Amino acid sequence: MNIKKPLLTLLILLLTLAATAQSYIGTMEIDGYTRKNVDVRLARTQQGTIVLYMYNVKFARLMPVKVDMEIPGLTLADGRLQGNGIVPTSKGKPYDKYRVTRFNGTADTEKITFSCFLGDKQMKFSGLRAKKNNTKNQ
Repeated sequence: MNIKKPLLTLLILLLTLAATAQSYIGTMEIDGYTRKNVDVRLARTQQGTIVLYMYNVKFARLMPVKVDMEIPGLTLADGRLQGNGIVPTSKGKPYDKYRVTRFNGTADTEKITFSCFLGDKQMKFSGLRAKKNNTKNQ
């Protein structure tokens, strides 16, 4: 019996699961505005989809407040993070005007990168795994 294939499958599954409970700190760019030290977290729902949380973010230099945003309904398979046509929320309120389209990225236990459109603005993020004391509980 060839045991290599089941072990490889198990390893990939474990890495995928580990990536879904990770927090990252990185840089977000949107429409010419760059924000450093953005706190992002991935979490798997009971339905098996992924929610991306962004904490204390501003999407423009003159945006008066920082918000926490959730992008639900993403998929993660073989390290690829994807989604399209997703309405983000903040404090449970949907923001259809900023519908997330063409979300495409990669995530593992050490780093995450993604790009997408929030409404008509392109957003990019690149980050590394956060130290445990830098993340929020969710």
